[in-house]
Amino acid sequence: MPNKTRDKETRNKGRTGDMRTPAQRYTSMARYSSAVYARAANLLPGGVESNFRHMDPFPFYAARAEGNRIYDVDGNEYMDFLLSQGAILFGHRKRQIEEAVSGQLRKGANTAIPTELCATVAEKISSYVPSVRLLRFANSGTEATMHALRTARGFTGKDKIAKAEGGYHGVHDYVLWSIWAPKMRGTEKRPKATPISKGIPKAISKTVVVFPFNDIEATYDILHKERDNLAAVITEPVLANVGCLVPRDNYLKELQKICNELGILLILDEVITGFRLARGGAQEIYGVKPDLTTFGKALGGGFQMAAFGGRKDVMTDLLSSDDSWPPKKWPTQTYHAGTFNAHPVSLAASAAVMSLIADDRVYSHLKKISGMLFSGLQQLIDDRRMTAHVASCGSMGHIYFGADEVRTARAAIKTRWDVLGMWGMECLVRGMLFGHPKGEKMFVSTAHVPEDIEKALEVADCGFDAVGT
Repeated sequence: MPNKTRDKETRNKGRTGDMRTPAQRYTSMARYSSAVYARAANLLPGGVESNFRHMDPFPFYAARAEGNRIYDVDGNEYMDFLLSQGAILFGHRKRQIEEAVSGQLRKGANTAIPTELCATVAEKISSYVPSVRLLRFANSGTEATMHALRTARGFTGKDKIAKAEGGYHGVHDYVLWSIWAPKMRGTEKRPKATPISKGIPKAISKTVVVFPFNDIEATYDILHKERDNLAAVITEPVLANVGCLVPRDNYLKELQKICNELGILLILDEVITGFRLARGGAQEIYGVKPDLTTFGKALGGGFQMAAFGGRKDVMTDLLSSDDSWPPKKWPTQTYHAGTFNAHPVSLAASAAVMSLIADDRVYSHLKKISGMLFSGLQQLIDDRRMTAHVASCGSMGHIYFGADEVRTARAAIKTRWDVLGMWGMECLVRGMLFGHPKGEKMFVSTAHVPEDIEKALEVADCGFDAVGT
């Protein structure tokens, strides 16, 4: 743990003396990535496969990963706290996961026919997350939330959904609202749906209601007003799109009470938090029981895997009550399908993950290492008398520069993301990937050990020294 009384020499430990900007140093150390980018930019918008992966002056391209390290095509080594945006819980190339995957590959990749692994993984999910009585598999968090919302609409017969301002639920049209914008529409207590993307039909805005996370009174007023039209409320338990915005003052429990009172289904989006924060996800930590839950990220152990599930009566709506074919009446069910749903290779990886997290030592280790990192970062910040707040929940965290405390999405958006990006680049050129360099939350894996955290804090402090705000 850093010592608050360390002198200037210790404070400057690890400084390179290089007067070039981080971008200049990065360009020098990533010459082959620059060449790959030049090729990729001719075929892929921005030279990347996802908007989020773009960065200035160009992204670095990964060659391989091992444990808690990523190695780029130039041979540079980075300690990884991005961890595939939280999907990697056990570090890269976990032996048990690799063995499960290679074993399944020898049996066949995909058949589009159910396998026993479907039941095995589903049983584990349901045993770890008691609110999930029936579930279906999907391939991504986007698919999971899309199908969960359709299931809620099918069950209730209502069209509208309500989402928390600042919450992220994937990239389908019904949820790309009020995620991030230089200026959100409406007031903080009465937000209005703000699209984040072009190409979304304006008519969809009439089906989306937005409420302020962590303001239970304003949330109640909005949901009460729309109660006759709302099929469901969807929220992340911890808003990760705006950093790591944790619920305050029993907000999630109060939200569940409101939904129960008004007859609105509550969907907890645990794509990021599920199996990462605890074996039973964030709902175990915060003591809530949603009607539906979505999973992804850590569920697949690095492979494409997602799921959605919940109450038996709600999920049964995915089945037709009319067994004749073709059905005598259309539509008779809420539709869910996909050739790659419950892909056997991904299921094999997920089964390995489910087995690994049965060990209590997984979460005790994550708690210890995460505490060292996030409390250490805050101590460094306080020691330098900087204005910044390290928010964390379990093995995920974020630094809000320019704020001592952040309680709302709008407050989070107004923090110094530009400084976060500068700090991230300073750390990147020193071999530390603290989330995405342009500004992103951090994750910890079981592959990180105390010695890694000590090194990470040294690099972080050099970054703080460089941004000096």
